[in-house]
Amino acid sequence: MKLLSRLRQVAMVGGVETFGVAIGGIAGLLIVNVMPKDQYAAYTFLVACMTLILGITDLGLAHCTLPIVGQRAGEVPWVVGVCHQVFRKRWLLLALGLAVIGPYWFYTSQQHAWAGWAYLTASLLMVAVVLLALREHYANTVLLILGQIPILNRIAFSSHCVRIAFVGVVLLLPATSWSVTGIVAATAAASFVSVMLYRKAFRTQQLPDAHLDAADTKKVDAQVLRIAKPLVLPAIFYQVQGVITVFLVSLFGTASMMAEVGAFGRLAMVLIVVDRVTNTLLFPAIARAPVGARLGAIVAQAHVAYFAMGALVLLTSFFFPQYWILLLGKQYASMTPLVWMVFLASILMNASGFAFRTLSVRGATAGQTYSIAVTLITQILYLRLVGVSDLRSVLGFGIATSLANFGYQYFLLAVRWLEWRKDAVDEAQARL
Repeated sequence: MKLLSRLRQVAMVGGVETFGVAIGGIAGLLIVNVMPKDQYAAYTFLVACMTLILGITDLGLAHCTLPIVGQRAGEVPWVVGVCHQVFRKRWLLLALGLAVIGPYWFYTSQQHAWAGWAYLTASLLMVAVVLLALREHYANTVLLILGQIPILNRIAFSSHCVRIAFVGVVLLLPATSWSVTGIVAATAAASFVSVMLYRKAFRTQQLPDAHLDAADTKKVDAQVLRIAKPLVLPAIFYQVQGVITVFLVSLFGTASMMAEVGAFGRLAMVLIVVDRVTNTLLFPAIARAPVGARLGAIVAQAHVAYFAMGALVLLTSFFFPQYWILLLGKQYASMTPLVWMVFLASILMNASGFAFRTLSVRGATAGQTYSIAVTLITQILYLRLVGVSDLRSVLGFGIATSLANFGYQYFLLAVRWLEWRKDAVDEAQARL
């Protein structure tokens, strides 16, 4: 019965996430097909800026809630209090994010001659999306830890529907300089609806506005420092790495190349379904599991299944790239031979994140700083030997970066997994 219940959860979450990714993918592909390349380049750049700002507000904090809550996930005031304390720090980091990304936004906008009231309005709307996203992340984290999966599914469904509806309206209108503004407004509207629904869910579930007392606050802050401190430099570094191709093209390439990089990123959205299902169901289970044979088995089985699904997607990009390109439109047909490179980089980077999240939910964040050196050495060697002169070389740079991070994260996971297995054996021998 427990297995059937778990399978129903997987099917339910997977169904909603598949719907969400499908709707998001349809919206994204409509934008790619309908929007002129120069406008899509500006949209890609603004999304990259938003991603970087949210990343700076994180700096490892997003990985603190699950290990700190631990096996006390049934204590509602404790869960809410811990999440509130962690996210309070994320709000404080928002000013830093805006200060860091502001000059990059200004320089790149001037370089590509993106100006006017429409572009400025779109940029301000992106800031609004960041503010709403932080509220969404907080509420989502609380409900996720408390196991309110049906509520999360309903909110996600509503948000996806709102966004696709707004995007459809914008794309039906004649393309103007305000089209990018309309697309960003669609994202802002969806986030606003999500925040309202989360507030309603908190009232319906009678979740208290709990705050930790002085003693618990001190303990939680100490744990946050222990978990997040090793992640500060890697968090900054890998937030940049997550949009490194857009970053490079925005500084050294053309608007057309930026549009192509952004369009290619849409193809890898199929991988998001797996990541969201595991975030909702797998990682909370790993965080709660006691050290032992069960923990080792869950980790091993999850990663084998993840590799199998990634390999299947990669094979389709080798043998049927023309069908993937059909999703982007004829203006991107010349990029057909490069489809496999996009999927390989995305699969390697997603797998690296999968390994990292497996470690972080157990509070095992030590050693992450050294990954910066591994990745930087790889990137320097690539730039020295190959360079970045066209789209193929930019995608190759992404593969090299992803491969370096992939190797390092799985080295750390293998070491930790052996420790978990050893602890399980030691406990068994002690019982005997």
